[in-house]
Amino acid sequence: MLDWYQGKVGYSGRGLRLNRLLEVTPDGEVTFDVERPAKVTGSFESSIQLRRDSASPDMVSASERYNLLVNQTCLYMSGNPSKFLQGHNVFGPNVRSLGPVLTATIRELPPEVRPEDADNPLPPAVHRNRVDISTSVHLGKHSTVHEWLRTVARSSSSRHKGTSMVSGDTVYWGKHSSRWSIKAYCKFCELDAHPPKDLKQKDRLKQFCEGHLRLELTLRTLELKNRGTLDETLVWEYFQRINIGSMELPMDKIESAKLSRSERLTLNEWLARKEVKYDLPRRTFYRHRKAILDATGLDISLPVPDESKLKAVKFD
Repeated sequence: MLDWYQGKVGYSGRGLRLNRLLEVTPDGEVTFDVERPAKVTGSFESSIQLRRDSASPDMVSASERYNLLVNQTCLYMSGNPSKFLQGHNVFGPNVRSLGPVLTATIRELPPEVRPEDADNPLPPAVHRNRVDISTSVHLGKHSTVHEWLRTVARSSSSRHKGTSMVSGDTVYWGKHSSRWSIKAYCKFCELDAHPPKDLKQKDRLKQFCEGHLRLELTLRTLELKNRGTLDETLVWEYFQRINIGSMELPMDKIESAKLSRSERLTLNEWLARKEVKYDLPRRTFYRHRKAILDATGLDISLPVPDESKLKAVKFD
């Protein structure tokens, strides 16, 4: 399903009334002036952000070739259309329907920000800066989802840089990449922590997604540039770039890593399977963690990888 869109949409942005952020000198000279995005809340209390932007050359070219709607001053949108339209993202529209979903979102905007051409029958030209595609895999039991997450957290790596990263119960690959990233988590737990505004939906949605592993692929500008129509199979295409199973410690990187004496000591303590996270002051731990991750690809917030073979959960 389509889980996030950030980018330009061909509808007119001229009518937007936006706040401005100014910096003014004591003499009254304006040295900084920028428009702030408008936060727009839908009928389900989920919001998206809108601002003005200029249509890109590829939008103009596409509009001429395929008869699409485009304005030189167009909208720039950032948010989750699925949540905006229906109040949750347990399930939702297919990512192949990006154009119609954006049209439906624009037409549901409140009158004060709704573009003057929102009802134009032509589909809008778009320029994508970020698209999130998600899919759910039913693993049968809630406990199996967490077992799988624990396994990949300590026995996987991607082509970005070294091992996975973990925040809470979510596992990330390429979290800070400018091209693509994937995250995996338990949708049941996420829905429990962040329920929909309509609490009448909560129990039904939780029942639906119990035992579901959620995988979310984020594609950014550099990856989207040469992509045509998107679909959910891309999640699996990129998931193949993650190595799950046995993982060896990168001894060559460990030995040649440029680390300070204290960082090296922390790394050695971690390799000796000590809980360095609780032995160091919080700021020191996270400073050492970043330095070691950058130098070796090892994340000392995770358990030391078991170099014996680990059996990964297979998807049917």
